[in-house]
This record gives sequence, structure tokens and C-alpha cells, in this order.
Amino acid sequence: MSEITQLKAQRYMEAENKRHFLDLQKMKAEHRREFELAQKEHNAQMERLTKDFEIEVSSTKNETDQKLTEVRRKSTELLKEEKSRLSSVIDTLKSTHEDQVNELKKAQDSEISNIVSSHKRTLESAREKYMKEKMKWDV
Repeated sequence: MSEITQLKAQRYMEAENKRHFLDLQKMKAEHRREFELAQKEHNAQMERLTKDFEIEVSSTKNETDQKLTEVRRKSTELLKEEKSRLSSVIDTLKSTHEDQVNELKKAQDSEISNIVSSHKRTLESAREKYMKEKMKWDV
């Protein structure tokens, strides 16, 4: 009987091995499906995150470009205003300078006229004195 028992034990072991092998195959297939499903989910999530990131980068770039354009516009406007103001200040300074020069010319002309008049009076006075003295000596 030991042969029969041995055969039964051997068949039992073969059946157990076969059952164990089939269980392993089943678990392997199930794990592969779970892995592939998880991989698909992660790939889809990565694609979604990449797309969201690209959209955010594009949006940020557009906002930055708009801000840069606005800053440039304001700078151009400010530069134009400053140039206009500078031109106005320069014109005012030129006008003021011209007025001062004209005023100095008038003052100098007046002073020269006064000096010439004073010299003429002095010369006339000296001539009169000379003539008086000459007449005294001529008589």
C-alpha cells in the first residue's frame, strides 16, 4: 500500500503544484492588469499636468508680455512728456536770457549815453572856462 499511498501523495502534490501554479498565473495576470491600469492612470495624469503646466506658462507669458507692453507704453509717454517739459524749460530759459541780455544792453546804452553826456558837459564847461580865460588874456 505504500505504493498506492505514494501515488496518491504524488498525485496530491502534482494537483497542489498545478493549483499553486494556476493561482500564481492568475495573480500574475491580475497584478499585470492592475499595473497597466495604474500606469494608464498615471500617464493620463502626467499628460493632464503637463497640459495644465503649459497652459499656465503660456498664460503667465501673455500676462508678462502685456505688462511689459504697458510699461513700455508708459515709459514712452513719460519720455515724451519729459522732452516736452524740457523743451518748454529751455524755451523759457532762452527767453529769460534774451530779456536779460536786452536789459543789460539798455542799461549799458543808458550808462554810455550818460557818460557821453557827462563828457560833453565836462568838455563844454572846460571850453567855456578856456574861452573866459582866453578873453581875459585877449582884452
